[in-house]
Amino acid sequence: MQIVRRYDIYLPLEYNPEPDGTRRRIEGEKFDTVEQKLFEEFGGVTFVQESFPLKGRWRGETRNYTDEIRIFTVLDFRCETSLGENFLREYKETLKNEFQQEEILILYQEMKTL
Repeated sequence: MQIVRRYDIYLPLEYNPEPDGTRRRIEGEKFDTVEQKLFEEFGGVTFVQESFPLKGRWRGETRNYTDEIRIFTVLDFRCETSLGENFLREYKETLKNEFQQEEILILYQEMKTL
């Protein structure tokens, strides 16, 4: 058995609403860039297709949000446990800026392979 760390990165398919309530779709190239960056760092990436988005609701400080989301999952098999975590802490700030979000949800889970 080997210990593996799983990271799930939740990204919205639309920018936050404009003051008038209109929403704009996030450009597909941004997701392509995320896919490539994660592949380069972790050597593999799995994600939910845009045509099968998940729906998420969450409460912010000043309002409630409903988003269609795409989840990118990476598995980190490296022995150095902090490599993936450190990379994603920094990359999260880039994602918040690129996707114009108050927050980006990234989940971490330690698992064992069979």
